[in-house]
Amino acid sequence: MAHLSEESLTLLALGEARDPQIEEHLAACPQCAAELEALEHVVHAGRAGQPTPAGPGPHVWAAIHAELGLSDAVAADPLEASRHSGGADVPGTSREDLPGPVPDSAYPAAGPPADGGRRDGATVVDLDARRRRPRRGVPLPLAAAAAAAAMVLGGVSVWGAQRLGLEPDPTVLATAALEPLEGYTARGSAEVDERPDGTRQLVVRTDPADVDGFKEVWLLAPDAQRMVSLGVMAGDEAAFVLPENLDVGEFPVVDVSNEPIDGDPTHSGDSIVRGVLEA
Repeated sequence: MAHLSEESLTLLALGEARDPQIEEHLAACPQCAAELEALEHVVHAGRAGQPTPAGPGPHVWAAIHAELGLSDAVAADPLEASRHSGGADVPGTSREDLPGPVPDSAYPAAGPPADGGRRDGATVVDLDARRRRPRRGVPLPLAAAAAAAAMVLGGVSVWGAQRLGLEPDPTVLATAALEPLEGYTARGSAEVDERPDGTRQLVVRTDPADVDGFKEVWLLAPDAQRMVSLGVMAGDEAAFVLPENLDVGEFPVVDVSNEPIDGDPTHSGDSIVRGVLEA
């Protein structure tokens, strides 16, 4: 069973309308349902102006510190003091606690300076300000919700890591424009990506389409006599990991079909969109 893409789950958590296929998939897939519940919790916390119940542990700041190559001057976990005080004294919760400048020496010689602050001997670095200057004094509830959302997405997918800049973008090996077949008006696109770990994935996106059963993604030979099923497409976007020994040149046609729920694993012959991958 193909899972919902992280982008689709994020949009659903933000309130995007759900079609019956998505509801059916969530009811049958505990993994997608759990990921959506976690994302909905983060969105609710951010909109309600409340910090998430469990803040990130010291290892999170240690990983960020190492990833950005910061100096020892900002090695201390900025939330350590709040943990010992029960969270009652966290920088950024009042105007007096707005961050002040951090000395340039806190960053590597080639890195840019950023806004930050110091309280109780611990230095706080505003990572958002480092990326988009000028920006200061991000309220703690929103910052905590954003950090938690980043942790959830980054922890469950390559997609999240790429959006956070923690992993290079995949290399696009081939793309296809998906055109509607008779009886349909939906269009779409497909691409074969090579991820940093060497694995390949087919990412398929389509316009919404009315189907009687469910959407299934296939790779077809040019004569359409041989084909490989990649799985069910729940929603309008899905990613499928390609087997290592699958030659996309031998099966270059991307096909999304309307499959009835009849227990027959073969292609229904009712295709919604189709297109040929080209490098």
